[in-house]
Amino acid sequence: MERNVSLDILKLIMAFMVVGLHAGFLGDITQIGQHLTVQGLFRIAVPVFLLINGYYFFQVLSRKNSGLWFKRVFILYIVWMLIYSFFWFYVPDFSLKSITLFTLKILFGYHHLWYISGMIGAALILVFSHKLPSFFLIIISLTFFFIGVLIQYLGNYHVFEGKVIDEVFNLNWSHRNSVFFAFPFLCLGYLIHKHSIIDKVNLKITSIGCFLGLFLLFIESYFNYVNIGEYSGFDNYLSLIIVCPFIFLFASKINIKGKSKNIALYSSSIYFIHALVLLILAEFSQLEETSLTFWAVLCSVIASYFIIEINKKVKVML
Repeated sequence: MERNVSLDILKLIMAFMVVGLHAGFLGDITQIGQHLTVQGLFRIAVPVFLLINGYYFFQVLSRKNSGLWFKRVFILYIVWMLIYSFFWFYVPDFSLKSITLFTLKILFGYHHLWYISGMIGAALILVFSHKLPSFFLIIISLTFFFIGVLIQYLGNYHVFEGKVIDEVFNLNWSHRNSVFFAFPFLCLGYLIHKHSIIDKVNLKITSIGCFLGLFLLFIESYFNYVNIGEYSGFDNYLSLIIVCPFIFLFASKINIKGKSKNIALYSSSIYFIHALVLLILAEFSQLEETSLTFWAVLCSVIASYFIIEINKKVKVML
């Protein structure tokens, strides 16, 4: 079966960005450069992943085999949560706080695995809402997205400083979740496929959209850098709702045909294994952020070869 390899290449580039994000790319060279990449450009990665998955989820719903999709992704989530269990698992005591934190970790996932958890929840919402008119789906998606952005900004700027709501808004799961982050992009990907948007726009329009979206993202990132400087992280950028769909459309318009899934498998494997690679490199080396990024990419690619080979036999890792 022919596939659009350009989307696989896009996913691979996004996987490299995630590695750079978690390695703190450019941190040892330039503070503003690190901010505009790690807390700027690289933040497009997960929304683009979600758009691509939403685009293909249209076929899943059309063929009415969502059960198989959920089974595969759920197993994927369990397998990688088990692989990383050494870094997060503990036996909770009988206190409410301990049980709550343990439950939240299972529901929202360890570190980068929140993406899979978020996608599962977003897909469940889409299963029950996809028959609504597209106009309502767009309104719902944008409403959820803007709420997520609002929570992120209210939290990062500590508008309610000193109050419990400020602590809640500064927890990642309050805005980076199935509803406020994953669903808007998954749904947009679904709607792009449903209405054949790729065929209705040309490469010039998508190029202009990419340029405009990236410009707005850098402006927004720089604005936050100037106003609050160092902070824990920023996932819900307002400009992502512009730049990410246009990047997806741009890559789709290039439309490189192929039959191999290798690039897609490598992108998925790099995403899943890179956190473990970074932990090992941090433990046994003194690499600074930029060097760490490149070594982590290289090691993740090598590790991915073996993961792909293992997956050919057990088919639960990718």
